[in-house]
Amino acid sequence: MKTFIFDVDGTLLSTESMYMKSLQFTLEANGIHKEYEDLYAIFGLPSLDALIKFNIENPEEMQKEWQSHYHDFWNEVKLFDGIHDMLADLKATGVKMGIVTSNTPEEFADHADNFEINGFFDDFVFAGQTPKMKPAADPILKSMADLDADPSESIYIGDSVHDMHAAHNAGIKFGMASWGVRDRAVFNDEADIIFETPADILKLAEK
Repeated sequence: MKTFIFDVDGTLLSTESMYMKSLQFTLEANGIHKEYEDLYAIFGLPSLDALIKFNIENPEEMQKEWQSHYHDFWNEVKLFDGIHDMLADLKATGVKMGIVTSNTPEEFADHADNFEINGFFDDFVFAGQTPKMKPAADPILKSMADLDADPSESIYIGDSVHDMHAAHNAGIKFGMASWGVRDRAVFNDEADIIFETPADILKLAEK
């Protein structure tokens, strides 16, 4: 493989708890009770899409309120073990590296800047930069165009079914970041590659 494109939440950064606890707090403050497991079902979707899926009234306003509470749970965010070393070693092989995330640029900056990983990537595609977002192919296709990538030599690495569908819709392979996955069964054995640890990704660059 010559092009490696990564999701962020649940793949590079452990952000699930921060997102879900801040959402749960926001909904409770507005008299809406949701169990954590119910909320987890929308993890990986853009925040506005997630609220619409839950049939929340005034989703744009609720989105702003939810986002205003991210920092209240900032201590929940961590870089997954082995990610920094993997990215450094992968970069050293000379492959192209990109980010495709449902984060806005502001959300990504808030989450990722403290972990010193931005310099590893050649391209970033954020929410709002393409007509459609994951699971549509648009953001991955934009990243591949930016990187002048060959689809047959490209892979998208993520932790959700939305990520997998986006990769396959874009005509490239999907690699499951298993360290961010709770239930592999939901992928229906459709992931092209399963990475048990971040270091496993390097093996693909060496082939």
